[in-house]
Amino acid sequence: MPFRLRVSNVVCAESTLEVSGTLLEGTYNGPEWVTLCDKTGEWISAQVLQHGVIRPKSWPVVAGDGSSLILRISLPRPNFDLDTAQAVVGRGTLSHNERRTDITVALADPAFWAIQMSLHAASDIFPDPLIGWGFSQEDETRAYQRLLEQHWDAGVWPFVRLPVNGGLVEIEFATGVEHQERIWLVDSAGRRVLVGYHSGHFSLPSFRIAEVIKLQTSLIAHPSAALLLLPGAYMCTDDTLPLDTVTEWVKMVPGIKPDYIPKLVESLLENRVPDLQWKLDERLGWINNWSYSQRNPDSPMSVLGFDDFRLIHQFLGNDRSW
Repeated sequence: MPFRLRVSNVVCAESTLEVSGTLLEGTYNGPEWVTLCDKTGEWISAQVLQHGVIRPKSWPVVAGDGSSLILRISLPRPNFDLDTAQAVVGRGTLSHNERRTDITVALADPAFWAIQMSLHAASDIFPDPLIGWGFSQEDETRAYQRLLEQHWDAGVWPFVRLPVNGGLVEIEFATGVEHQERIWLVDSAGRRVLVGYHSGHFSLPSFRIAEVIKLQTSLIAHPSAALLLLPGAYMCTDDTLPLDTVTEWVKMVPGIKPDYIPKLVESLLENRVPDLQWKLDERLGWINNWSYSQRNPDSPMSVLGFDDFRLIHQFLGNDRSW
């Protein structure tokens, strides 16, 4: 739910506003675009650049939790004079862009996999996955610019399509206030639902381990495709992820050096969150208790409604046996 912030104090600098206050309603999840009212009565959009929290209780910040926010906001225009009698209104962290480009061909590019594993599979076991491809930091920077940044610089968002069961799993590399690597399910009718995203203010887990294993049997884009979903699927206390299965996925990754396959597999198997619990809800399908997850109907970060949970339920199934 977009937030509304009651302004208690504002400090104007050359290019920014520092606005302090408390939430009247909604949730603040991190940097986003907001709407501000000038004393002329004009409402103007601006970007939150940084935030601070006084007396924090938890994350995200929710109305009525007793905490106060400090938002550093880009000045919408010269001589802007904030009307402190009006609330600052959030526009949400999930912005959209009609200009997108399909980069699914990147699944055959070793650099794409080196970047993904460097971002999502690094651990104490394998602190620098880039070496698994013989890549340096400079190699990664050049590949990142070629595969992603050149599109963002042109105002275009890249995405990867993973066809499955008449629908799609889509990984969208969105940018804006923050970069978000979003995971969408798209059914045969074109309906879309967000199951999670990686970012500085992430919303995970996106899948159950059993769901990733089941999806892999019908993902046809690439034999290693499940590895793109696995970092967003935390393992619970009772979860098992077959070593041999993950090893076969990793073996098929373009460009990885055989000597580094065991380290990458071991690192991927470390993604365990003991307190995470999933349950099969009769109305909503599989839901969890994790405070940051889209698939937790009680999470203030979740933007999903009943129809969204039902779409996930229908797309992934509800068999208790898996």
